[in-house]
Amino acid sequence: MRGIEFFRNVSIGQYASTGSRVHRFTPATKYLWLLALMAICIAASSFAAQAFALALSLALGAAARLRPGFLLRGTKPLGPLLVLLAVLQFFFATSGDASAVLFALGPFSMTSAEARLSLMAAARTVGLVTAIGLFTSVTSESETMHGIEDLLRPLARLGLPARRLSLAVGIVFRFIPVIALELESIVKAQASRGADFGSGRGGPIAKARAYLPLFVPVTLRALERAELLAVAMEARGYSEEGVTRYAIYERTRGEGLARLAAAASCAAALIIDILVRPLGL
Repeated sequence: MRGIEFFRNVSIGQYASTGSRVHRFTPATKYLWLLALMAICIAASSFAAQAFALALSLALGAAARLRPGFLLRGTKPLGPLLVLLAVLQFFFATSGDASAVLFALGPFSMTSAEARLSLMAAARTVGLVTAIGLFTSVTSESETMHGIEDLLRPLARLGLPARRLSLAVGIVFRFIPVIALELESIVKAQASRGADFGSGRGGPIAKARAYLPLFVPVTLRALERAELLAVAMEARGYSEEGVTRYAIYERTRGEGLARLAAAASCAAALIIDILVRPLGL
């Protein structure tokens, strides 16, 4: 049954209260670290910078008393998607690609440049998922919403709906493990009726084909949950106007240094990326 357990492989959206010093940082500091790590993963185009971002996320996770396996397990469900990206690179050639051909099959081939693109996409995905998983593991739902609201407060004076955006971000993070749990329940229900999700013959292709029909019921479940949430909020008279926030986040000792470290780490990673890019690393 482990092959069809999705909830246990999702680290994004699961808050882990360990009482560490990282947990006591204000939401603004945590968002600053998240933006720094995401900037490295998105902007850097070298494997050295991507490895630096991943190592930094795992080091911060260790400081927050989180096991590396807990943070990395969120990348496991993305394996089939990364394989699909590599297959698409194989079947669809890149225009103007004159790099060496690694292997070919009839009219299709995989060049060194296409292989590097596939590996870079995998490295970026692993880094982003790990960084977001780290953020949600040390930030509660209320802190997630309050952090966005604090960051967008200057723009709220210009008419930007900061409170609505903060609520939307909080709901998105909360819905990720919920959707994984819904998918797991549907897969187990289908498996109990004789459906094969990879335990029999056929390999990864047959497993992928077995999962394709599940997108419709999972999407319907997600829409039903969203509608129930909207009805519940409306029944309780939720409105932006007149909402009072009682949570006050005070900066802890060394928090200013942590913010400087986030900016310095991002700058150092981008400098490393510029230096090693000509070497192809």
